[in-house]
Amino acid sequence: MRATERNRRLAVAAVAVLSMLGVPANAAENELDTVRELLRIDTARALAAERARQAPVAKAAPAQARRGDRVVLTSLYGLKGALNAIVQVNGEPRFYRQGDELPRGATDAAGEYRLQRIDDGCVYLRKGASVRSACILPSTPGAMAAAGPSGAAPMPAMPPIFVPPLGGRP
Repeated sequence: MRATERNRRLAVAAVAVLSMLGVPANAAENELDTVRELLRIDTARALAAERARQAPVAKAAPAQARRGDRVVLTSLYGLKGALNAIVQVNGEPRFYRQGDELPRGATDAAGEYRLQRIDDGCVYLRKGASVRSACILPSTPGAMAAAGPSGAAPMPAMPPIFVPPLGGRP
């Protein structure tokens, strides 16, 4: 009787061990499927990003201006059709108005950049055969497209405005 009791206990223990081994095998297989799916998604995203990086980029207007000319758009304001732009050319401000080719107060018309157009936060200028553009970056309000001198401080952002909740008192 004693041997039968021992055999029964061993059988129960063996069944318990085998049942525990079966569950992790299924769990491990499910985890493996999850890892494979995540790797497939990651690979697809990486391939899409690489294709986008290697896609042919539309070329902008030819920039044939002298390397010494530095054109920076510092301010753009007004309404559509009546925009005004302040552009620094080699550190000197020029005030351009949409519809006028030359900047206000231009003394040397041959040496000035002529305004072609203002659209989408960019100013397009022409001087002889050379075409230049300067833009305000949309990601940061008031930022200049071309970096200023290393000692120049960035333009301050607009301070936050307090807006009370509806029906509430300030």
